[in-house]
Amino acid sequence: MRFPFPPPSISRNTRSFALAALALAMFGLAGACEDKHVGRSCELGTTSQMGGGSGAIAILASPALECPSRICLLPGAEKDPRSAAQMAMGLPGTGPLCTASCEENADCEDGETGDANNAADQRCRTGFACTWPTTVGDFRCQRLCVCRDFVFEPPGGFVKPTVCN
Repeated sequence: MRFPFPPPSISRNTRSFALAALALAMFGLAGACEDKHVGRSCELGTTSQMGGGSGAIAILASPALECPSRICLLPGAEKDPRSAAQMAMGLPGTGPLCTASCEENADCEDGETGDANNAADQRCRTGFACTWPTTVGDFRCQRLCVCRDFVFEPPGGFVKPTVCN
């Protein structure tokens, strides 16, 4: 097979367009964010589905295969995670959810939330905050996205526990 020599010339405008299109495609791929499915329901592998109650016990399961981060969290409840409708019907509140590492609340903003009008929906109703759910175990002092149904967020945000300094 013979190729013409010299190669056919490509106009300057066509070359510029091709380079701009390539740069835009590369920027689009590099700028894409991974969906960590924070807030997706997950299984802990334990029968306890109501959290610590006293705020002292957080249950973490890893690897949780249904979570892209492989972390399933049921935080110790500082407050009752049930809505008024769930309490009236005797239904459980927010259950264990997929979580992911975070640096600030903005990292948790795209978390999946439940339908506030559906009492049977056990997903988070009030959004997620980036905080430290435990100071012991494999995830000690690691910031994770935590459902606000379980925690009281102090004015000015969460403070790093002193044992984590």
